[in-house]
Amino acid sequence: LGRLKGPLPLDQVLRIGREIADALDKAHRAGIVHRDLKPANVMVTKLGAKLLDFGLAKRHEAVVGGSLSDLTTQTRAPGTAAGTLLGTVHYMAPEQLEGREADTRSDIWALGVVLYEMASGVRPFAGESAASLIGSILKDTPASLSTRHPLTPPALEHVVERCLDKDPDERWQNAGDIKRELTWISHATPRLPSAAQRHQRPWRWLAAIAAAAILGAAVSLLTGASKLVGGAAAPDSPLAGPLKFEVAAPPDTKWSPSPNALTAQAAISSDGTQLAFVATRRGEAPRIWVRPLGQLQAQVVPGTEGASFPFWSPDGRFVGFFAQGKLKKVDVVLGQPQVLCDVSAGRGGSWSPAGIIVFGQSVSPLSQVSADGGVVTPATSFDLKQDPAWHYWPQFLPDGRRFIYLQNSLKPEYRGIYVTSLDSPQTTRLIGTDVRALFASGQLLFMRDGLLFAQTLDERTLHLTGEPVRIADNVGYYAAAFGYAAVEASPRDAIVLGPPLSIARQLQSLDRKGIPLRPAFEGAIASPRLSADGGKLLMSIRDSGTANSDIWLLDVARGVPSRVTLDPSTDYYPAWMPDGVRVAFATTRVPTRQGANVIFQKSINGAGLEQPLDASSPVRGFPDDVSSDGHVMLVRNLTSRGYDIFTLDLQPGAKPSEFLSTPFNEVQARFSPDRRWVAYASDESGRFEVYVRAFPSGTERIPISVKGGMQPEWRRDGRELFFLAPGGEMMAVPVTPDGSSLKFDTPQALFRVDVAQPTAAFPNDYAVSADGQR
Repeated sequence: LGRLKGPLPLDQVLRIGREIADALDKAHRAGIVHRDLKPANVMVTKLGAKLLDFGLAKRHEAVVGGSLSDLTTQTRAPGTAAGTLLGTVHYMAPEQLEGREADTRSDIWALGVVLYEMASGVRPFAGESAASLIGSILKDTPASLSTRHPLTPPALEHVVERCLDKDPDERWQNAGDIKRELTWISHATPRLPSAAQRHQRPWRWLAAIAAAAILGAAVSLLTGASKLVGGAAAPDSPLAGPLKFEVAAPPDTKWSPSPNALTAQAAISSDGTQLAFVATRRGEAPRIWVRPLGQLQAQVVPGTEGASFPFWSPDGRFVGFFAQGKLKKVDVVLGQPQVLCDVSAGRGGSWSPAGIIVFGQSVSPLSQVSADGGVVTPATSFDLKQDPAWHYWPQFLPDGRRFIYLQNSLKPEYRGIYVTSLDSPQTTRLIGTDVRALFASGQLLFMRDGLLFAQTLDERTLHLTGEPVRIADNVGYYAAAFGYAAVEASPRDAIVLGPPLSIARQLQSLDRKGIPLRPAFEGAIASPRLSADGGKLLMSIRDSGTANSDIWLLDVARGVPSRVTLDPSTDYYPAWMPDGVRVAFATTRVPTRQGANVIFQKSINGAGLEQPLDASSPVRGFPDDVSSDGHVMLVRNLTSRGYDIFTLDLQPGAKPSEFLSTPFNEVQARFSPDRRWVAYASDESGRFEVYVRAFPSGTERIPISVKGGMQPEWRRDGRELFFLAPGGEMMAVPVTPDGSSLKFDTPQALFRVDVAQPTAAFPNDYAVSADGQR
């Protein structure tokens, strides 16, 4: 085995590895420690791998003559150095190098080194001298196998990493377990054509995420089409037609829905071999996971908490994403995210081969920044004659200079997909649509009511030719105010399609111990708001077919829901008006240049029409709360810096005025019953915490939560404040008036509830009865 050069094919690594492990297992069961396992002592024969040279196995002393310091002056290659250490330094475990006695786990370390070398073609530890080599073994963590060889199965990587744990107690404890693991991997890993085979043949590769129920999306890899749409596989292709397979979310995780849209988030690398997606474990922030499409498992990328809308660098080494109001990039192997610039509500990015990232953010033209970070400059500008609202979802064309994007406009004739260039401000409208589109393999991919179509686009003339061809159904999308479709494409004919995610939730009535008091009402429910008397409950419910929401009213005593709004647009974020008869809500039915959410109102008894809160001038944003005297509304709005809180005097012609406007997100504002205080959540500390601030002119904020919190709600007498801590812990904070101020006691945990991870625009998950007992 020592004569082989370069990495071995995966099937040989697994076969030889389990044969070596089997030999070690038999030796260990016989009470023998080999102590010099290395490639030169493994002979590969037609009958299998043979473990040789047990010359050191009978000797149980760990170290003979000399010390580690004696080796520092050696300059020759560290082989089996007589008079220093027994064994070959490259394959010796840390405990052997430190002078401790070798046992069976030291052989397991050596087996890990051999497996690493077979799979990657290089040794995991290196040094110019014996001393530097020993230092590397004792202190360094070797590069992951997937870095050395991208098609390494994560399961094999796990086996090797555990073999190479520097603590013997944390390694595999017997070689038989390793043999069984390698056997399982060899049976579970599919045999796909090699990268060289794929590039030599004329067929194309196409990957798609297909729909599945309740955050259980799947991925299908469709390969073998000679064109993206239509065509047959090459006659000599081993894949006669598309190859389909599904990829579930990693164990104990769910697909994480994109902000503002219940769709999965995924991206395919430029070479079509790696899938990046956003998933979350219960009680944790969403993170980016990466799965090579030739492997069975995905790996989480460290440092990507709170990520949304991932996109790949052209070389497949980095993933760009948005999190905590920043545009970031991260090495998919090493982690260590880097902040590139500030972003207000990121809306898609694209990375050119020249190292330029073009990205969208809330109600703005597109921007550009170096992939190394730095000054942000405009990538597009608004043509005011077209009444544009925003530019989102850019994608570079193959030349790396031109890119397409979606423009929303108050004038329907100017909505659609445009193309422009980093070198010229000139734009060309390709197609009218309210949802993003992408370019792949000479085709423009675009959406119509959840259906994906492809039409040939001439890259030179930018003209669409031929007829659109329907290629996929039930693709996740959300047009209103967002224009998002869960579609990504790579230059090598790979497409990722994310499903719509219909989240079924239970609306329950609970006591302070978390015990249900009434049967649950189920649906895609958000933002429950109880009336003052506790007899009625407003909520928004998303329609699974249209992906739009409406406002509903629940008679709490009878458990009977009724629909309040009927418009085909999205109506959500309800808030009670103090008369108990009218509801204020945000809607997407009246687009504005600054954004699509406008506040409407309607009577819950069906009298009158749904109409703007102020007929003379649209009020943009989300109605967080209305003061008990009915004079002031707290309005949350998305600005160029994030979500800010405004106040609005409820009289005709009044304009919102700033109450909380910072570089951070301030959300979920609630008036105290006496209107003297406002509780809200802010991420100024790097995570959301609950604060209280005096109204209307308080400058100091009082921190309430200490380890994270959102969704504050007051008890009706103002003597208690509730909020949700990370992980769904319901917290209660006793409140005592203290002169002109308030005294807040230590938050107390009541019970835990299963709620979704917070995403923009941050709906609430619960409501509190007037007495705080339900």
